[in-house]
Amino acid sequence: MFGWIALAIIVLLLILILYPGNLYRWLMRSVRRSAGLNCRKVTVGRHQIVYLEGGTGPHLVLLHGFGANKDNWIRFAKHFTPSYHVIIPDLPGFGDSSYFQDEEYDVESQAERLIDFFNALKLEEFHLVGNSMGGQIAVAYTMKRPGRVLSLTLFNAAGVQEDKPSEMSRLLEKGTNPLVVREASDYSELLKFVFYNPPDFPAVVMKGLAADAVRHTSSNERIFQQLLGKWVPLEPLLPKIESPVLIIWGDKDRVFDVSCADRFEKGLKYSKKVVFENCGHMPMLEMPDKSAEVVRDFIGSIRY
Repeated sequence: MFGWIALAIIVLLLILILYPGNLYRWLMRSVRRSAGLNCRKVTVGRHQIVYLEGGTGPHLVLLHGFGANKDNWIRFAKHFTPSYHVIIPDLPGFGDSSYFQDEEYDVESQAERLIDFFNALKLEEFHLVGNSMGGQIAVAYTMKRPGRVLSLTLFNAAGVQEDKPSEMSRLLEKGTNPLVVREASDYSELLKFVFYNPPDFPAVVMKGLAADAVRHTSSNERIFQQLLGKWVPLEPLLPKIESPVLIIWGDKDRVFDVSCADRFEKGLKYSKKVVFENCGHMPMLEMPDKSAEVVRDFIGSIRY
């Protein structure tokens, strides 16, 4: 019997060595489970949307940014699954959700898909959180279904005019998009761009993330052009939002200048602004504990 166990272990190790992608997927499943999250999927229209779900209590929905996926929220979400029902989708076109070349993935199109996604999950009221592009989509959704959003949290959200051009704005003018990875070896440069202090990912995780980024190069390039071509400016929409809004920004953001946080604050009726020092474009991943504490205090104070 012990011989069979030893053989099984050897076979497993060989599989992990010869196919390192399997180790990456195994590690991610383990990390998700430790955060109280399970991977699920649902079909909405043509799209199969893959999402993480866990916990019980008030509903909390987390939306990732451009080129990212549901796993960006795991370190943050683990603080909420003990007392909230957490939903984290891969937005269509990203992560493990489906992508079709003949469809549009601009902000308005994604907001419409979210309506169908939430209906499929029978979510009536929830707290909504978005990072970067996900924040812009969250605002667009809130305008379409205002009564459903108990609170809105925006992490370094897209959609408002910068008072000072960011480094990404200057690079885009020169024809360079720092958010699209074309070679696996370039992935570390992306991390340096979006983080002030990049998280220390294990080598196998770095390889998995880089491989996933390269797998989405073509679709990311196309989606980015759709986002620009059908850009949704949020300034005219902000005064119409009745939900309380928490604005969180990293002061070292190279994607959207920190001056955007002031723009959001000035445009909203009921808002609170928090700026993290020495933090980049993704505070929920760079400073997950601090981010979770601020968000938990904010949404916990809301009476409904």
